[in-house]
Amino acid sequence: MKKKLLSIVLALSMLCAFVPLVASAEVATSGTCGENLTWTLGEDGTLTISGTGDMYDYYNDFFGQSKIKNVIIKNGVTSIGNSAFEICGKLTSIEIPNSVTSIGNRAFNYCRSLTSIKIPNSVKSIGDSTFEDCSSLTSVEISNSVTSIDDYMFRNCEKLISIEIPNSVKSIGDYAFEDCSSLTNIEIPNSVKSIGDGAFEHCNNLTSIEIPNSVMSIGNRALSYCQSLTSINVDKDNSKYYSIDGNLFNKDKLILIQYALGKTEKSYIVPNGVTSIGAGAFEYCEHLTSIEIPNSVTSIGAGAFGYCENLISIELPDSVISIGAGAFGHCENLISIELPDSVISIGVGAFEYCENLTSIEIPNSVTSIGAGTFEHCENLTSIKIPNGIKNIGDYAFENCLNLIRIEIPNSVTKINERAFRKCTDLTDVYYNGTKNNGTKLT
Repeated sequence: MKKKLLSIVLALSMLCAFVPLVASAEVATSGTCGENLTWTLGEDGTLTISGTGDMYDYYNDFFGQSKIKNVIIKNGVTSIGNSAFEICGKLTSIEIPNSVTSIGNRAFNYCRSLTSIKIPNSVKSIGDSTFEDCSSLTSVEISNSVTSIDDYMFRNCEKLISIEIPNSVKSIGDYAFEDCSSLTNIEIPNSVKSIGDGAFEHCNNLTSIEIPNSVMSIGNRALSYCQSLTSINVDKDNSKYYSIDGNLFNKDKLILIQYALGKTEKSYIVPNGVTSIGAGAFEYCEHLTSIEIPNSVTSIGAGAFGYCENLISIELPDSVISIGAGAFGHCENLISIELPDSVISIGVGAFEYCENLTSIEIPNSVTSIGAGTFEHCENLTSIKIPNGIKNIGDYAFENCLNLIRIEIPNSVTKINERAFRKCTDLTDVYYNGTKNNGTKLT
């Protein structure tokens, strides 16, 4: 009985403690959001901001506020602060006056009900991630005074169909339009000088893109995973880049930067003279089953052929010296690959998840097997490690479920953790050194 009374008393105490917290969580309907700025929130969800000067950054009364449905900013306000309306999930519209000159980082981030926005000519700068994750945004008007599309600005705006970039813009930042999966076309004006890393990555409905002569720099994987892209056309007067059959190269045609993934051809011949296949150049190419690489190629970049699910076989010429990290990773149907004696470097995870790869011969020129190089090569049954290998990396052969036999030469001085983890059928391990050498293995 005493225990029951004690429980009731404790419960009542907790309830009494909770009541003030609930009361304090009531939404304020007015306040200040800048030194000379005031705001009011009407019953219909309309937030009105008036006064003069800049808004505060990271203003808590607006952040994540579900009651805000419309925003009217009066003339006199000069800036919209960092994260001003971030995660206002019910916000559908906003009026920005000509007095505003800057919009801060993440100002409208994750406003998932916002469908359109017009940015006036007075605005000169828009921060990083300003409209990131505005998943209902279909149209944007950017003023002619904006000079850059900053990093992540429209990332994950999955309903954005088209956008006009004004002639004032000089740079497109890293991942600025990543995962804009409804974007079908975009015109890059002749004012743009640089396009950042992953700028249009995963724009799966983008069918073509024109690179003007003004562009001097294109970042890594700027056009990766664009599954519908059939042509990348470069202005003939561009001094840094060149296009051949709708594929992107550097100007002297030594580097194949990006293959247009929307092409439906089953085979491709890399032009003679190319010395490098760039990072992610063919990554996620669904159609190619075979690729011919010329003797001029010396390096294959990170992820160059990653996730090419229908690639069955590939022959590397004697000129290839280095194979980048994940270069052939997740090529699920790759059955065989011959590595020439010229190869001296194989990157981390170069052949990971090549589930149908049954055999591979590592050349004597290679000195190290990196972390995860053959991880999850489930049909690999045997492998001979050449004399000259000194190090076998972490989880190098992890989950090679059908690996039965392996030979380790006396040159190996270190076998890292989990190198052969979950190799459940591994029964024969041969070490070709002396017992004395074997005891020195770490």
